[in-house]
Amino acid sequence: MEDALKMVISIDQKADEIMKQTQEYLGKREKEIKIKIDAMKAEIMDKTESEAKELYDSIVSEAERDAKDIEEQTAKECGNIESQFIKVKDKLGKKLFSQIFK
Repeated sequence: MEDALKMVISIDQKADEIMKQTQEYLGKREKEIKIKIDAMKAEIMDKTESEAKELYDSIVSEAERDAKDIEEQTAKECGNIESQFIKVKDKLGKKLFSQIFK
């Protein structure tokens, strides 16, 4: 009976030791996982920030190209209007002059 008691105590001690080791292992793994998660979060944030900046730069670049195109088109149209005005101005001036001095 004494041997059986010693065996039960020994098994109990081993079970306690296994539980302790398991808890230590779980604690260690939990810390490792938290570190990995934090690293992944940081990587995702960096990547997201980088992608957002690329998208922003692309949108701004496209808007600048569009603005330049509009500016060039407007300058061309203004030149055409001014050219037409100069042609009409001379005719109107002559017509007005002839009507005033009739």
